[in-house]
Amino acid sequence: MKDFVIDLKEVFMGTISVNKLGGLALIVGPVVCLVFYFIQQLGVIGSDVDPADGNAVVQALVSNSTLTTITSIGISIALIVLLHGIVRLAVESSDALSSLGMKFVIIGTVGWVISAGLTSAIGGDINNAGLYGGSLGINQFSGIVWSLGFLLVTLGISERDYINKNVAYVVALVAIVSLVTGVIGGFDSSTLQTMNMIGGICYIIFTLWSIWLGKDMIARD
Repeated sequence: MKDFVIDLKEVFMGTISVNKLGGLALIVGPVVCLVFYFIQQLGVIGSDVDPADGNAVVQALVSNSTLTTITSIGISIALIVLLHGIVRLAVESSDALSSLGMKFVIIGTVGWVISAGLTSAIGGDINNAGLYGGSLGINQFSGIVWSLGFLLVTLGISERDYINKNVAYVVALVAIVSLVTGVIGGFDSSTLQTMNMIGGICYIIFTLWSIWLGKDMIARD
């Protein structure tokens, strides 16, 4: 905890190293993103609402417009912070597969941020309810692209000496599961609720892996 406080002090003073900032981004980004995501899903929308039921979701977002906007902003900022960490991870490993995966992660992150913006717009005005279909489509597509990118990055860095190869392969398998759930949910909206639950578990595992990588990156600095 003491080292973490020192790192944050270096961030605000502008003296932090590239690797240390990248490591912090890998730790803080996914954790903050998950917190805001679950607040939005459970506290705003509700676990009993089917994401395929647009009317119910829109009504929930509008009824909790302030929290919808706050969580959407929090998710967007956290995703950008996480993106910085993943980009640094890919650059540090300097292999072709991670470099390719990084592009997919960037596109997926941009899509998620756009989706979060649309969600916030819906929460602010019931007349924007028509945006829900677009937001959902962008969100599903971005999840597929991001999962593919994260899979490539994970496989790319798995050969590095500082990476636990066995754990990397497990995370790569989880990324495949996330990719498949995204595709299934995209083709059949009736499965969205189940697929999102499975996807949520996958991203919790991604978060734990990201924290591990972040701590290692800081230690290597």
